[in-house]
Amino acid sequence: MTVSGSRRRPLVLRLSLTAAIAVTVAGSSVAFASPAVSAPMPVRTAAAPAFTAGLCEGTEYTPSEQMLDISGIRLDHFNDGNIVPMYGTTDRGTSAAVDAPVCGVRDVDGIAKSEWMYCTDFDLDPCAGVDENGLPVDKHNDEMGATVPSSGNPDLSADDLAVISWLLQNPAKLDGVVSGNGSEDARSARQTLVWCVSDYDNPLMADFKSLCDRNIGDDERARIVEIMNVTQTLDLVRKTPATGTLKAGETAVFTLNTNMYRKPINVQSSAGTELTVCGDNAKATLSANQLTVDGRGDAPTAVDLCLTAADGGDYSVTASVIPDSVENLHWNTAGAQCQVFASFDTVRPALMNASASVGYAAAPTTTPATTTPATTTPATPVVPIVPIVPIVPIVPIVPIVPVVPVVPGAPVPSQPVATPAAPAPSAPKPATGPRPVAIDGGAAEQNSGRNVAVAVTGLGLVGMAAAGAVALRRKRS
Repeated sequence: MTVSGSRRRPLVLRLSLTAAIAVTVAGSSVAFASPAVSAPMPVRTAAAPAFTAGLCEGTEYTPSEQMLDISGIRLDHFNDGNIVPMYGTTDRGTSAAVDAPVCGVRDVDGIAKSEWMYCTDFDLDPCAGVDENGLPVDKHNDEMGATVPSSGNPDLSADDLAVISWLLQNPAKLDGVVSGNGSEDARSARQTLVWCVSDYDNPLMADFKSLCDRNIGDDERARIVEIMNVTQTLDLVRKTPATGTLKAGETAVFTLNTNMYRKPINVQSSAGTELTVCGDNAKATLSANQLTVDGRGDAPTAVDLCLTAADGGDYSVTASVIPDSVENLHWNTAGAQCQVFASFDTVRPALMNASASVGYAAAPTTTPATTTPATTTPATPVVPIVPIVPIVPIVPIVPIVPVVPVVPGAPVPSQPVATPAAPAPSAPKPATGPRPVAIDGGAAEQNSGRNVAVAVTGLGLVGMAAAGAVALRRKRS
């Protein structure tokens, strides 16, 4: 775009902004931390008292207390509903020459909201510096009036406004650096992309046209305009199963339909479940809980999301997003020689929400069967049968010694010892010799001797018989 000479800033400030672009192009890629959100001021029903404003998200240095002090005329500007500029994106600028974008604070529904303001005039003064009294000044330290709301930048076309609005609401890339508010590099990338739209034809941007063409050329700008002009849709339905419930461990499939392309959509599922992109969805990516769908035009794209629950119950999937709109920007300026800023957002529309749910049947409760252990009858020990040997009483064999009557005078013939049968009694034989007068020798002694011998012989047999019986008994045992 071409800007009249009366609105051009001095060369020193133009070079300052040009250097900011050079830093973006040559800067290294960094890991962007989650932006720090300023603590909101309490809701007020009357004019706010003096306060210290919070930092804009991703501020990487410590602004002075004077920059954050909202009192005096700055407090008046705040209470009048104007945005109060505080500090630039880096600490390289002087109090008068502030590096864009600029952090400002304004009242939003009773809350002091600090937000980044992006320049849309490459060669104009930001008019965002402050003097020693905290008053806004221009590059010459001339005191400026309030930075008041504006209907937009009159030098921009409707398509330019639509593209800049989209850039301030969505991440984009500048030679690999992802734009956003979370860091100095991310803000510098976003500010350069905005200038590629607002000042592409500005002679001061001639050296950077190739940079703009690579990152936000005609085709990309046309794609963004299509997005901003379509009726944006967000719909979520259950796909599998269409009706009924699932068993624990089975997978439910939901289908999200949207035409909000390259815009992070917040998707979440019930606690205890994990959501994944499934099926043929090459144009969709899910990072943490941010779903991004690639495409263009009015026709929505269907994306399948899978959920699995391990326990019974009702589970849901929700999707929410702020639709892109040019009404989401807040425009402001401090005067004709000053920059026109665009910041997000003055009218935040209600979230677009979509949700669907599925039921999982509880796993059946089974009572483990009580089994009675089998009673085992102990085996009767097998007692070996020992044959009973009848004990035969040992009867000692007592030889019967026949009593041979001693006939006096008659010799008793020697006979073999035997066990004769008991003889029948016989009458004693009559004596054949004279009867001895005294029984003190002779035949009486002989008879006594013979009888003793027979007796001894008998006892010996008895002993032998007894010994034999004992031997027999041992042999049988």
